[in-house]
Amino acid sequence: MKSKCAEASETMSDFVASERVRVEYSQKELKNIGYAKTIIFTEMERLEDNGIEIFDNQNDIASRVVTAFRDRKIINIMVIAPPQSGKTGSMYATIKYFLEKENMPVENIYIITGLSSCDWTKQTKERFPESVRDNVFHRNELVKFVDKIKGKKNILIIMDEIQIASTIKNTIYKTFKAAGLFNKQSLYDNDVKIVEYSATPNGTIYDFLKWGDASIKILADPGVGYLSSVDMETQCRVRQCGDLYNRDTDPETMKESEKKIMKNFDELRCDIERYKDQRYHIIRTHNGSSKDITIANFKKIFGEKKYNYLSYDQKGEIIDINNTLKDKPKKHTFIFIIEKLRCAKTLTNKYIGVCYERYTGKTPDDSVIIQGCLGRLLGYKDNGDSICYTYIDSIKKYEKLWNSNFEEDVGWNSNTTKRDKNQQLKPPNTFNRIGISTNESNESSLTDEPAALIEPTIEKYDKFSEVIDYYNEKLKNKIMEKTGKKARGPNKKTEDHMIDGYYHATIRNITRVYSWDEIHRERRCNIKNGAGYAVRPCYENTSDPNTLKWWIIHY
Repeated sequence: MKSKCAEASETMSDFVASERVRVEYSQKELKNIGYAKTIIFTEMERLEDNGIEIFDNQNDIASRVVTAFRDRKIINIMVIAPPQSGKTGSMYATIKYFLEKENMPVENIYIITGLSSCDWTKQTKERFPESVRDNVFHRNELVKFVDKIKGKKNILIIMDEIQIASTIKNTIYKTFKAAGLFNKQSLYDNDVKIVEYSATPNGTIYDFLKWGDASIKILADPGVGYLSSVDMETQCRVRQCGDLYNRDTDPETMKESEKKIMKNFDELRCDIERYKDQRYHIIRTHNGSSKDITIANFKKIFGEKKYNYLSYDQKGEIIDINNTLKDKPKKHTFIFIIEKLRCAKTLTNKYIGVCYERYTGKTPDDSVIIQGCLGRLLGYKDNGDSICYTYIDSIKKYEKLWNSNFEEDVGWNSNTTKRDKNQQLKPPNTFNRIGISTNESNESSLTDEPAALIEPTIEKYDKFSEVIDYYNEKLKNKIMEKTGKKARGPNKKTEDHMIDGYYHATIRNITRVYSWDEIHRERRCNIKNGAGYAVRPCYENTSDPNTLKWWIIHY
């Protein structure tokens, strides 16, 4: 015969939650939660006194989010807001409203993104109170998020730009699985609340809709004075982009292609010459030699007396583009960008003239177009005359999506909205499947995906000899045990290996002087899990050879 305790235990183990299970706190815990709230509200007051302004539409979104979570069946809320319409402000307001209404430990609030962007992290931390800044993580830091969140209950996870790294092969899915937050039952049991933000949710919305009564979608109308992509089109400030370099190698059609390119340049020149003062003109280019050909075309057509030419990429002259854009240029200045300004980044746009999206020659990724050059010009601080060359069809699709409450198939093209031969949407298989699955194990390891989530160890030294000492003491025997072979130490480096007073590193077959920030971004490159290591010379200031550090990186 079973005891009452055994019966009670068995009953609890068989319990299946149909809503988020409320966490009960002791009086002491409630006091500590209250103390932490007092601190964060003071921090928010200080931020607002120093210029952080939350507008009516952002407060409205926050109120709708917090009200929706009062229904304890709700786990996930998707907030869809046009580019530059105030997503960050509504996230801030959501945290504030939540803490005012609920007993939640401040340390249980997380802000994450699938973006791999130190700029996003810096910009986000600056706009949020100090108490949550240690819980702000971009893609390359999500292993820390996993460590922090495991075993916790009563959690608020705010996700920005959910369309990035969103498939089941990508980091967000693997992060949630590793954190033990893989299925709906687990989320109910741990009282997990998720708020997803995006202007272009792409295929994530189709998986999201399968959550049923555990989810709700909110379309966030912009506030007064917002400039939308439709507004820009109405004001005749949008043009169809075209090719700016000749990729045609067929002798019979090459001349005709050249004529089209010259026509594209003529149209661009006309728009630039309409400005009465000098402006910055942002040109998105292709990678590799295509970029060099494009820049050469610009210099040939526009000349170098009246125009300046800058690059904004990993090797370019610009580190923070807003530091350049804040000052009026002395000449019309072209800024060529590669894989930058896709989303999230807010531009100082007072002196921006023309933005030119990269021409692909085929159906573009509509999400990239809406969030790219076009999206960076939208918002509340319109300079009144900037022009964007982009894909006009993407603007029309986005307008249809918005007007249909993101429920109509408008032929949207993205990495998670693919179609079969009959033009039927394929299952997107995004991270939002976490809310659908109930029968997969929550047990997961990060070791199968070191490049995405596992952080390597980085040791930094002033002298190369110290690197050798570290290798001999810490790594040599471990590598031999792992590989069964004699370990090869770092190649000797002396002043004879310097070029113009600097040590150069080679990454992705590019040999040059690297900064600390660049090496940190590339810390996983060519580092094998377990047995690999790399030694990288790098400089805090690449203009000062005295700022050299030797980094040894390994798993």
